[in-house]
Amino acid sequence: MSALKCAPFRLLALLACLFVLALDAGPTPLIHAQAWTQATPHLAHDLTAAPGECYAPPTEPAQRQSAEIGRALFRSPALIGGPAARLGMSCEACHTNGRANAHFYLDALTDTPGAADVTSSWSSRIRGDGVMNPRPIPDLVDVGDKPTHGANRVASLETFVHSVVVEEFQGDEPSPQAFAGLIAYLRALKSSACPSPDQTPVTLSAQAEDVRRALDAAANADAATRPALLLAARAMMGRIAERLPENSFSAERGELAALSRQLATAPPNLEWRPRFDALIARIAPREAQTYYDEQTLEAALNTPSR
Repeated sequence: MSALKCAPFRLLALLACLFVLALDAGPTPLIHAQAWTQATPHLAHDLTAAPGECYAPPTEPAQRQSAEIGRALFRSPALIGGPAARLGMSCEACHTNGRANAHFYLDALTDTPGAADVTSSWSSRIRGDGVMNPRPIPDLVDVGDKPTHGANRVASLETFVHSVVVEEFQGDEPSPQAFAGLIAYLRALKSSACPSPDQTPVTLSAQAEDVRRALDAAANADAATRPALLLAARAMMGRIAERLPENSFSAERGELAALSRQLATAPPNLEWRPRFDALIARIAPREAQTYYDEQTLEAALNTPSR
């Protein structure tokens, strides 16, 4: 397998190109999720729509803050490690919005769409067994109510999730607050909160709100957890940047990069949020010209010279 070079600015040079594409996936993807999305005639649709998030935030303020910490980290490569993190994957790669990603396909982890090998030697030196044996990716809605988890029927959700992070994907030991937040978020995924219709578009406003929520979570986090949440916010900004065609949005991409760099060493100052909000407001009227728009993305995906 040959390595692909990170495209300039693709994810704001996050941690010196954190999301280096580690597999030979053909042309450099316009959107990183392409690397683990089954290539079909419906690819543009699959990259601009997602299953709805069935999130029922806890009513108790401290638990709600904890779940928001987990929600941000669930969407960040900072939580996991190894080749998967370098590729830009997070828990969301397999579990989009906490749901099963029926379009997941990555040669190193599966030979069946919507399934993943949890004992892959690519993602884990600990669990790797050298055999391609993918299992269907489960929907995580109501996971907190299940009596057992995984093929080994682990009784404790905490034990199972910990093993996924540090064994299946070689992630660093999460801080106690980060891990508690992840569990709180998973327990807040409830079938009673599923939206109708079930599928929702991927939009600029939704991804911008994810950034804001990650930063709000960072403001309520302890010193051990805050850096991971700032990194999560930067990764989310990268997901916005990669949906802005470089030829027509170079200035906006540059401003996103500058705002991202400010988060590299410290929480945002008082000027940061107004600048970010103003930038999003400036992009919004042109959203149909970005890769949030299915037709625009499809045209770009079908451009031979890209």
